[in-house]
Amino acid sequence: MLTMPAGDITHPVPDLTGYITEGQIVLSPELHGDGIYPPVDVLGSLSRLMRKGAGEGRTRSDHLPLAAQLVAALAHARQVSDLADLIGVASLTETDRSYLAFADKFNGVLLDQRMDESRTLEDTLDRAWQVASALPERELTMMPAADIAAHYLGDRPGTPGTGAARPDPGQTPDPAVETERFDA
Repeated sequence: MLTMPAGDITHPVPDLTGYITEGQIVLSPELHGDGIYPPVDVLGSLSRLMRKGAGEGRTRSDHLPLAAQLVAALAHARQVSDLADLIGVASLTETDRSYLAFADKFNGVLLDQRMDESRTLEDTLDRAWQVASALPERELTMMPAADIAAHYLGDRPGTPGTGAARPDPGQTPDPAVETERFDA
């Protein structure tokens, strides 16, 4: 682990270290201040191995496009947040407000977890779909239609894939049901 005073990742040491390692995880003091654990700044972090270790045959076929969609949406949500600071939330479009809700869900449902919590990859991907579903379906431009049909939880009554029968990934699991966990 490499830390720098004041979190200066532009200093030559962390900057060059990022080129010789498999990636960087940047921690956010703002997320830490909001009580989010782990306080990972997703947009500032990077992984060089994800493309080789995720996707069909390794994890789930929707893993890579879903991750790309979430990162793009999070970047847009930050822009919308900056705009909301200037003109006010009431002046935003409904779609822009959905990006603000997306960012809140991203932090609260996907990123935040208890220190003693161990999540399966399946649970994490289901949570990711719950977060992506905060956006209108038309905004999921990086997702294959088959993945949207299978996993999108948005407001599409009577449509397969709406997740009506799926448990809320944020729910406390029923202790009577055993699940396989990967301990990190």
